[in-house]
Amino acid sequence: MKNTVVFVKTFFLFACAILISSCIKNNNFIKGDAKIRFFHAASTDTTQNFYLNGIQIGTSVTYNANTSYVVIPGDSTFKITTKNINSGVDVTSLPDQAFKIGQNYSVFYLKEAIDKPAKLKIYQDDVKPDLDSAKLTFLNLGYTLGSSVVITDSTNVASPKESTLAYGGIKTFKVKVNKAMKFAFKLSSPTATNPPPIVTPLDTFNINKGRVYLILLDGDRKGELKNRIISTN
Repeated sequence: MKNTVVFVKTFFLFACAILISSCIKNNNFIKGDAKIRFFHAASTDTTQNFYLNGIQIGTSVTYNANTSYVVIPGDSTFKITTKNINSGVDVTSLPDQAFKIGQNYSVFYLKEAIDKPAKLKIYQDDVKPDLDSAKLTFLNLGYTLGSSVVITDSTNVASPKESTLAYGGIKTFKVKVNKAMKFAFKLSSPTATNPPPIVTPLDTFNINKGRVYLILLDGDRKGELKNRIISTN
């Protein structure tokens, strides 16, 4: 009798395994996800709506704002479109964009000059943290600035380092967070404003170790430098 019970249980489990495996088809498996967010970085343009394959993503985005990350199927292809909130007409688009599984992306609505049309540009985000450091990625999208941005790294107080970032340039720094750490910003060619406006420095009050940040360098309608820090993890 005991052997019969064991046989019945074994047969039942075996039958369940066959049934479950027969329900799983290769063409129905979940491939994995990617994440995407949208930024409005054109100070001379109005509010925009962003679309993936014709479906609006998030709410309307004003200048100097962005959507949260949205989960999308990885290894899939999308057409990205942006529309002016007032006219509802397509402003610009990027057809057939593929996004890899497990990756994060930022799509920027931007201009390369005041007299040039708006366009979209995609950056793959670095979201992997270093537990003992902060990772800072600087991106210059200030098309109204008229000059490059000089980044001064005062982490080493005795010998501060300067890096020049032209429009469209991107640089990543991994830094040890300490009391002396500070990043300041200025234009390589000063504007007519005298004295120039104060650009908020980055220091230990707004940077923490184990975090990854995007620092967007930009210019307002008057061509004055501004910066914005966005956490990516």
